[in-house]
Amino acid sequence: MNRSFRSVSLLLLLIFIFCSCAETVEEIIPEYSSGDIGTNLDGLKINWGFSMSRYKEGVDNVFGFIPGTVFADTALERKKQIETDYNCTISVDNDSSSYVIADRLSASLASGSRLYDLATCDTSVLANLVRGNGYLYGLSTLLNVANTDKYGTPNMLQTMLWKNDLYGVVPFAWPDLLYTSTGHLFTVNENLISQLGQTDPREYVENQTWNWDKLEEVLEAYTHQEAGRTIYGMQCHDAYFAMNMFLSNGVAFSTFEDGKVVCGAYTEPGKVALERARSIYKVTCKDYIYPDTYTSDGSYLINGDVVMYVTGTGGIIGTQDSLMYKMDNIGILPFPQGPNATPGVYPSYYEQITYATCIPVNTTDAGAAALIIDAMYEPFEGLETKEDIAEYMAEQIFFDIRDAQIFIESIEHTEYGFFWEGGRSVIESACSSDTPISSLLESNKGKYDQLVEEYLVPHYEGRIAVYGE
Repeated sequence: MNRSFRSVSLLLLLIFIFCSCAETVEEIIPEYSSGDIGTNLDGLKINWGFSMSRYKEGVDNVFGFIPGTVFADTALERKKQIETDYNCTISVDNDSSSYVIADRLSASLASGSRLYDLATCDTSVLANLVRGNGYLYGLSTLLNVANTDKYGTPNMLQTMLWKNDLYGVVPFAWPDLLYTSTGHLFTVNENLISQLGQTDPREYVENQTWNWDKLEEVLEAYTHQEAGRTIYGMQCHDAYFAMNMFLSNGVAFSTFEDGKVVCGAYTEPGKVALERARSIYKVTCKDYIYPDTYTSDGSYLINGDVVMYVTGTGGIIGTQDSLMYKMDNIGILPFPQGPNATPGVYPSYYEQITYATCIPVNTTDAGAAALIIDAMYEPFEGLETKEDIAEYMAEQIFFDIRDAQIFIESIEHTEYGFFWEGGRSVIESACSSDTPISSLLESNKGKYDQLVEEYLVPHYEGRIAVYGE
């Protein structure tokens, strides 16, 4: 099969944060329509800071793609065509770290000097600029953000929505790029499944029997002795397990109901999910879970120490070090469904989106920058539909069309859990603490109230302003 931190400068951040707090900048919502600018940009130079990932320091990239791959070559060809068609020059700063790009962007904004006309960074490092009030252009008048198949869904863009606008979009039609940074999934050593004579677990997803009871059943069945050592049913970071089990019961991290923000952990389905997550992780399946709760390299799955491993999507297809490049038969599964879930709908959880693109307010021409985003982020030829993408990924990346379908489906329902803002306080403790869930909820109520006031209310204001929901 063809397989196609650094640390942020503390001083810089302190200066930037001080400036942000000391002076409130009036928010800029530019008036713009597609008729404001023609396609001839008269030789304009567009500077684009495009990071790879804060986790991939030193990894070469071409618009986020691995150099030499079809997508990298296609993106370069598209850039050249746009430069010709629009009479402009696009200069790309392909630094591999989001923090480097963000450092430079923040410094230029703080000083008022122009550096980037476009910047693509990890959402976790762009969030402070989004909330800084006046550092980035609102995009709802610059781009057709209602085209969620091109620019991302509201759930996917949660940290980029603030008060009255959307301040960043993702290249949703560029499959490899988006899919390497969104959500958590089970990866399955299919060779071990065959050796054990077990049913391919993908079949449980197909016949909609992939539920919490089935998970307990297979974890016990997969755990076995081999050459004097224990092969465990699963390896999963406790916080990832709790968060994804929580969402798998049809619970959203937060919703906006009757004019109020409701945190899912404080609903009955949320409590049920947290209780069951703890029961599986610490009681019924404790002996079937690898005792090392956290590893980010997939080595236990690769070495055959575990049958299933939960990882972020970047660990599956992100770079040449990811699992699909290192294993010869691997399957993909979503988290199993709880009793409150909608049959066949499998959500996933993310902590940041690697590739969010914004327009700084000190750009030379916001309309021109938006024009470049719009042209660059068109689907690639032959990959215009989800079916096209699934077929491509099944042929070039995965081992089974069902893997690609599960991958795409789960990302359709991905949700941000406000991890960097402390939103995982209760949920991540569900599997690591012995404190009763009800007591955890009660003791963290103040944190959640603050989260709602400081982050969730402004987020939903932006979401309603842009998408009307």
